[in-house]
Amino acid sequence: MASLAPSPSSPTPSAQTMDYHAVHGHDLSSFDAPGTHRLPTVAASQALDDLEHELALPLSTGLDSLDRALVGADAGRRGGIERGQVTEIWGPPGTGKTALAIQTAAHAVCDGHDVVWVDCLQTLPRRRIVRVVEAVKAAQDAHVSGHDGAGIIDWAKFTHFSCLTLPHLMALTSRPAPSLIGQAVSLVVVSCPSALLNEALPRSQDGAASSKAGQGLSAAAKRSQGLHFVMDALQKLAATRNCAVLVLTQCATRMQSEVGATLVAAVNASVWEQGVTTRLVLFRDWAWTGTESGSVFVAGLQKVDGKRTNGVVEGVSAFSVEPGGVASVDYDADAAGSLSGGPADLGRRKRKLGQTELEVPDSEDEGDEGEDDDYGWAGEDEEALPAPPPQWQGSEDILLGQEVGRGGGGGGGGGDGDGEGSGDEGASDSDGGSRDGATSDEGRLEAGEAPR
Repeated sequence: MASLAPSPSSPTPSAQTMDYHAVHGHDLSSFDAPGTHRLPTVAASQALDDLEHELALPLSTGLDSLDRALVGADAGRRGGIERGQVTEIWGPPGTGKTALAIQTAAHAVCDGHDVVWVDCLQTLPRRRIVRVVEAVKAAQDAHVSGHDGAGIIDWAKFTHFSCLTLPHLMALTSRPAPSLIGQAVSLVVVSCPSALLNEALPRSQDGAASSKAGQGLSAAAKRSQGLHFVMDALQKLAATRNCAVLVLTQCATRMQSEVGATLVAAVNASVWEQGVTTRLVLFRDWAWTGTESGSVFVAGLQKVDGKRTNGVVEGVSAFSVEPGGVASVDYDADAAGSLSGGPADLGRRKRKLGQTELEVPDSEDEGDEGEDDDYGWAGEDEEALPAPPPQWQGSEDILLGQEVGRGGGGGGGGGDGDGEGSGDEGASDSDGGSRDGATSDEGRLEAGEAPR
């Protein structure tokens, strides 16, 4: 508020006490910051000219294939992460989310832009970001003809914050002070806000729970309001600062009746989905380099410029994580885990025997077919079974691969009741006793013989 000091023509004492800020101070908790009141009005001609300006160009991720996929149909523009939008990268642990974000931040710093990194779960090692920035700067200097030394890196352009509670994150993103997040910032990375959201606003275990009279909002309503507040703050930050907001989130497991367990983003509410303009998923896959197998980091697009992709994942790009940053890797997504020139058949699904038009050369014994189907486990189980009884009802009861009447012969009565049959039905003695099992010359049990 402007000062209301009295003019020389009207020196009234009461006018000297009209300065609100002099009496009450600057109340930043109740009033909006001057830079976040509303979006500035821009003429259409000026907006068209600003598209060609450097400040409107996307930020490179360091992967050419991924940069081209992020711009979508507009292939004539420079690729990368768009400004003024919220981009989410999610995936399981160890899939390269932080490495890809560091590479993007390193390119922005080397291009002369300001970067703000916000940690919500664990602190980013400074040596890691220094090593990647130096590698990117050295690579840029190598392309400049006649350059004889390493360029100077302005580390004042990289700002790091640690917000380990949800209120701290809300305060930083909703009311950003110019001294913390200035107007010249081009990239804001928020690492693992899902950890704070799920800890402070957990999911409601009871889906039918609702708020009762006098008890306030339910847990689900509080979570929805919290997610909406954080996403709205990130959107306003991206729009007012004309910067790219990159959010790194974890993953969770969702159980579905028909599909089973699937991996989804840790925050997948509708209010969060609507605020995310572009979404990338990161995972790892097997690949071949010559004759050796290994794993690669894979990034795929699920949402581009507010539109969902036709498939589950499109624009797949593979990369490897090196000490100096990420590097592109040749990857054939159609081969399902194989590189060009590698044994692609190992990455495909196993075909049925009828489709291969091959025959098994060893088919002498019919009993071996069952062992092949069960990988030999059924044969081991049969060997552990007790020996068949010495009395037989007929040839259809003979077990293949077993000695007929092991230890038995013409005499009766010495066998264990658990393994011997009694009567025409072949029932076993449950108390482990013995039976009189007299046999005839044909090996048939005499009917009517009662147990002792």
